[in-house]
Amino acid sequence: MSIGSKILRAGIALLALGALALQGGAAWGALWVVENERNIKDQLVAYQFDTPESVASYIEQAGLSETGALYLKASLPRVVPSFEFGRYCTRNEPGIGVLGCYTTRDSRIYLYDVTDPRLESIEPVVAAHEMLHAVWFRKTTAERDALAPLLEEAFAALGAEHPLVERIATYEADNPASRIPELYSIIGTEIREIPDALEAHYSRYFDDRSKVVDLADRVYLVFDTLQAELEQLSNELNSRNAEIEGLRFTYEETNRILNADILNFNERASIPPTDSSPSRSQFEAERGALIERQARLKSMRETLETKIDEYNTLLEELNVLNDEVSELNQGINVTLEAEEELTPPPTDIEE
Repeated sequence: MSIGSKILRAGIALLALGALALQGGAAWGALWVVENERNIKDQLVAYQFDTPESVASYIEQAGLSETGALYLKASLPRVVPSFEFGRYCTRNEPGIGVLGCYTTRDSRIYLYDVTDPRLESIEPVVAAHEMLHAVWFRKTTAERDALAPLLEEAFAALGAEHPLVERIATYEADNPASRIPELYSIIGTEIREIPDALEAHYSRYFDDRSKVVDLADRVYLVFDTLQAELEQLSNELNSRNAEIEGLRFTYEETNRILNADILNFNERASIPPTDSSPSRSQFEAERGALIERQARLKSMRETLETKIDEYNTLLEELNVLNDEVSELNQGINVTLEAEEELTPPPTDIEE
C-alpha cells in the first residue's frame, strides 16, 4: 500500500472520530483541523514510517520522549553513506563537519553515516539536533520570539572562551539568520546547565536530556584528549628544537676553536726545538689538554646526536597522532586546511 493511500484512509478515520465526538460543534471542529493540520500530518507520517533499527537506537540513546521521537520519525530520517551525503547536505568550509541537515524543501532529516567506532556516539546527538530543527521549523513566530532570550541567556552563561562561541560565529558568517535556530538545537543536545524555563521546554522532547549531552561530551572528549596530547608534544618538540640548535651552535663553535688550536699546536710542534721552545713537560701538558678537549667535544657531539634522535622519535609520535586526528576528522566529514608541519632538525654536524 502506498503512503498516500494509507494517509488518506487514516485521515478519514480521524476526522470521523472528531465528527462523532463534536456533533453540534462542526464549525469549531473544522477550525481545529485547520490549525492542527501540520500536527495531524506529522502523526500520520510518523505512523507510516518504518523505523530502521539505527533510528530506533538513536531515539533510545538520546533519551527522546514520545514527542521527540514523533518529530524525528515525521522527518523521515535517512542515514546516508559518505559518498552520497553531499547530494543532500552541503557546506564546503575547512574545519566544519556537516553530519546532518533538516531540509525545509522536503521536511526531511539526512544523517551522515559515521563508521568510525570511536565516534559512534555522535550519531544519536546529530539525530536529536536535527529533530530540534524540525521542531523549530514548526513553531510560530511568537513561540520563537519567546525562546530566543532564553537561548541567548544560556549562550551568554557559557562565557567568551567556550568553543560554541566560535562555532556559532561560523554559522552566522554563512547565514546570519541561523544563530537562534542553531542555538536551539545545540543547547538542547550539548549544553548541560541551562535556565530552568528552557529545561522545562526541552522536557517535552526528551525524557532524559542528560543522555544526549553525555553522548556529546563523550565525542568531544576523544578530540579534546588528542588535542591536548598534540599540544603537549608540539610544545615539547619546539622546546627540544631550541635546545638542539643551542647545543649545535655551542658544539660547532667549540669545534672550530679546538681545530684552530690543534692546527696551531701541530704547526709549532713541527718546528725544530730551540732554547726558547717549551719544555717537554709543557709540550705534553698542552697536548694532554687538547686531547681532553677533544674528549669533551666528542661527549658533546654524542649528547647532541642523542637529543636529535629523541626529537625524531617524538616527531614520529606527533605524526602518528596527526594521522589519527586526520582519520577522526574524515570520520565526521571534516576537511582541514593544510598547516605547516614540524620537520626534523638537520642531522649533519660539522666536524
